[in-house]
Amino acid sequence: MTEAEIKDLVERYSRAACTGEEAAIVEGWFNDFARKTVDDKPAPDFERIGPELWARIKPQPASRKLHVDLKYMVAVAAAVATIVFGVWFFSPSRHGDNGRHPELVSGSDIAPGKNGATITLSTGEVIRLSEAKKGVIIDPTSLTYDDGSEIASEAAQPRNDGRDGQSRNDGRGGQSRNDGRGGGTGFSLKTETVVQMTATTTKGQTYEFTLPDGTHIFLNADSKITFPSQFSGKERKILLEGEAYFVVKHDEKQPFRVASVGLDGKQQIVEDIGTEFNINAYRDEASIKTTLVEGSARVNETMLSPNQQATNRGGAIKLSQVNAADVAAWKNNKFIFDNDDIRYIMRQVSRWYNVEVIYKEVPNTKFGGTVSRFDNISSVLGILEAAGGVTFKLEGRRVYVGR
Repeated sequence: MTEAEIKDLVERYSRAACTGEEAAIVEGWFNDFARKTVDDKPAPDFERIGPELWARIKPQPASRKLHVDLKYMVAVAAAVATIVFGVWFFSPSRHGDNGRHPELVSGSDIAPGKNGATITLSTGEVIRLSEAKKGVIIDPTSLTYDDGSEIASEAAQPRNDGRDGQSRNDGRGGQSRNDGRGGGTGFSLKTETVVQMTATTTKGQTYEFTLPDGTHIFLNADSKITFPSQFSGKERKILLEGEAYFVVKHDEKQPFRVASVGLDGKQQIVEDIGTEFNINAYRDEASIKTTLVEGSARVNETMLSPNQQATNRGGAIKLSQVNAADVAAWKNNKFIFDNDDIRYIMRQVSRWYNVEVIYKEVPNTKFGGTVSRFDNISSVLGILEAAGGVTFKLEGRRVYVGR
């Protein structure tokens, strides 16, 4: 059997499209490979991580009994990923150590990103949101944190840098509010005026926003959304740059639409139809990717179903089947890669760890696997290095990539 035939059979097995005889052949490969791979080697916690990896293969329906030993599931996943995806890696624990680390020239590591964002009003005021909080609720009259605490409205409040009694300025031309850890009377909006707002995360930041209509947004690093303090008219329209996950409060009388602009300058409109979806619209990506998790949505004129992804490149939209939970895993603090090249992976690493990536050589290996976004950058790079085909050197906030 040729490599192409093997890949085709495994791919059909993953879609539950095999005959019983074909499925038995694939499962035989899994067990044979696993026994050869993991016998006489220390076994990881298969009971805990095995089911997650096996789920990635999406085996045949439960109505047909599977004959794959649980203790071999990790090796099985590695085998299938090697056949179909290239290099597979898996980080089983939040703070695990795989024994491989990039060269640390500066002797220091880089911590992962954290909560943080600013809201800039059309008046020029800048509200710096607390790193100690995870989300903010916006209604037509006020801004509050999602735990019910107030966002202080006094500019002269204690600051993180220890120089009390003066307001901060973030360099964007507006006066900065404090981070909400001090007192204050709460931030109020004038009800008679619709205020345009822009919520922004920098590299290494993430935050959650509940809009005036009840729609919930998870905003990834180096991203921004622009929206009004009150939705009026025939539609609820916001602008997105970067990446965000939307849980939309549906209202058929006032559709919710997200506008994004791709690298080519063309605009994309996503309209919800009772929906949860993820949009990746970074300006340094070649395409805008919209992934539907629940419900249905329309990308320009193309309808999406759950676990479908619309890739918009130059206005041409291509649909593909994906695991939507994997695409949106960043909001649960995971990196999940699926046959991704090193440049795509390092763009994500750059945004989350706020580093500059410099290529000495560009490895052509593709990677698949899961890594925690809670880990320091050395752990993430070490896992990639251990997978093979790539090396890293970390110097200050620069990551040098080679083969």
